Amino acid sequence: MVRIRPFTEQDVPAVVALFGQVYPEHRWPTRAACEQYFREIFFGNPWRHLDLPSWVADQRGDIAGFAGVVPRQMTFGTRPLKVAVGCQFIVHPSARHSLIALQLAKALVSGAQDLFITDGSNDQVRRMWLGIGGAVPILPNLDWTRLLRPARYVLALLDKARHRRPLLRAALAPCVLVDAVAARLRPNRFDRSDDGLSDRPLGAREMLAHMTGIAGRNGALRPLYDERSLAWLLEQAAHKVRHGQLRARAVFEGEKLLGWFMYYARVGEVNEVLQLTARGDSFDRVLQRLLVDAWRQGATALRGRLDPHHVQEYSDRHCWFRREGAWTLVHSRHDDVVSAIERGAAEFTRLDGEWWLRFLGG
Repeated sequence: MVRIRPFTEQDVPAVVALFGQVYPEHRWPTRAACEQYFREIFFGNPWRHLDLPSWVADQRGDIAGFAGVVPRQMTFGTRPLKVAVGCQFIVHPSARHSLIALQLAKALVSGAQDLFITDGSNDQVRRMWLGIGGAVPILPNLDWTRLLRPARYVLALLDKARHRRPLLRAALAPCVLVDAVAARLRPNRFDRSDDGLSDRPLGAREMLAHMTGIAGRNGALRPLYDERSLAWLLEQAAHKVRHGQLRARAVFEGEKLLGWFMYYARVGEVNEVLQLTARGDSFDRVLQRLLVDAWRQGATALRGRLDPHHVQEYSDRHCWFRREGAWTLVHSRHDDVVSAIERGAAEFTRLDGEWWLRFLGG
């Protein structure tokens, strides 16, 4: 007999034990550290609502499944929305052919939220999601990628084949030279610093002060923050060091704030963009500033979630678009909310879903 019930703080040790069975490569140094992270995210987050719980599958006193929820607040035009962000949908290996996953999914969509959204699902969950009436919008599932050091990017791909490594080491110096020349040619020009812009460290207070004017669009679905919740979110995101060091910069022309970017800087790797936003007529300049900054930090490429309002700017900067990795899934009883997400009228970045979470130890 399986009972689906709300997740309580007393369930944390059992859920972490289940997590360790499903993800033995989780990389937490100790179980206690992992348990503390579960408590912080699910019981210490600033949006916690008792009517938007996470869920466990209780099988005669043993936890056989878990579906995590982090509540968030958003607005749709002038309407406030309660949003459940899903994360860590896990089922015990011995129960994967049972109905537990389906029962947990139904508990998620029957909650008190106006919108459920998750951006870390696999193909199996995606198929189940469509079966229970959820949506898989294509635009939030597209990423953009921009090569910055193309020779070393290709070298890194080839480096995964170990038998080629001696040859690849010999190719490193020529690749460095090729990339140095490429950075000085159109359409790159990453060595130029005469764009009239400057950038400074970005914090929660500055983001909050300018969020409506820069990140918001009239009638769009967008996140709602206060200083405490945004500061907590940025602090948590900064701890996700397995992608590199979080680099958050505000971009100015004189004293006018044009926008900002956040990404994880790591030398010799594809750097992941957490958020990129700008005043409508300044997006291209802020994007170019991001490309130059990442090049200076040693990135081989940048990758982020596509903002469909700026497809032309991404294209002009020679980015490519691709659907890969985890899926973004949504469910709402409000058809207009789902429609807005499907047509790209939503301010939904990697900072607003589960992407910034670090359950896998970094």
